[in-house]
Amino acid sequence: MGIMNLIETIAKRVAEKPMPSLAATQILKVIEDENHSLKDIVKIVETDASLTAEVLKVANSAAFYRGNPATTVNRAILLMGEMMVVGVAICASSSIVFHRPLEGYESGAGEMWDHSLRSAIASREITHFSRTTLSSGLAFTAGLLHDIGKSVISEFLKGNTKNATNLFESGKAENYLEAEKDILGTDHAQVGYSMAQHWGLPEALCIAIRDHHHPSDSKEEHRGLVYAVHLGDIISMIGGGGTGSDSLAYKMDNGYEEYFKIDKSTFSRILLRVQEHFTSLKESIVAKGTTYK
Repeated sequence: MGIMNLIETIAKRVAEKPMPSLAATQILKVIEDENHSLKDIVKIVETDASLTAEVLKVANSAAFYRGNPATTVNRAILLMGEMMVVGVAICASSSIVFHRPLEGYESGAGEMWDHSLRSAIASREITHFSRTTLSSGLAFTAGLLHDIGKSVISEFLKGNTKNATNLFESGKAENYLEAEKDILGTDHAQVGYSMAQHWGLPEALCIAIRDHHHPSDSKEEHRGLVYAVHLGDIISMIGGGGTGSDSLAYKMDNGYEEYFKIDKSTFSRILLRVQEHFTSLKESIVAKGTTYK
């Protein structure tokens, strides 16, 4: 199959991927309005019994528990933040994206979910060291979604994994992203960006997905968020949460220093925090009806 035909086929696969739930889409539209209120979010969540249960479960997990249990959606959202609720809503309705094996990356069922969740937690932790105001919930959701393109690309990389690895290891490709593009004519970040646009996600999330491996090329208004996800992704891989053949096949962009006050000891503390929260959140944010094929 020629490169152009391959790109067209990949684009068709993007359009076939199931979109997030109606509740998740409604919440995303509401929070784009600067004049929205907490009540607007609560109303949407409360109309979806399954989402209400998920939100309360996460709010009462060890990662958010503050001594008093969250028994209402209002209290849960205050603890978690709006964008965290979006993350829960998306992953609860898109299990097929996160939990299927990535055969093109030689990655087993559930490994993408583990990597995405670790990246989300790390991205959130990194915002605490931001030199400017940066939403921790937005960073969490962006970290959770940053690799969604792999759920499509994997099918087309199958049988080419060794070629992609050789391109990177021989220096013919600067990183695994370039190796994917050399073989397929596109890469998981660009495909993820197309998926995010197809789903109607906010621009900030779309940009973070597209640029997380080259944050310095991102729009200035979104660059802090993109660097947070860039670092969160690498921290996840360093901590053992990779997605197979491309783990640690990317370089860290040191331009993050302009946006975050982070040194080596800080990175170590973030690694520990990620591990501390990973298990409890993994058990709390569970997508229903997951099937592996």
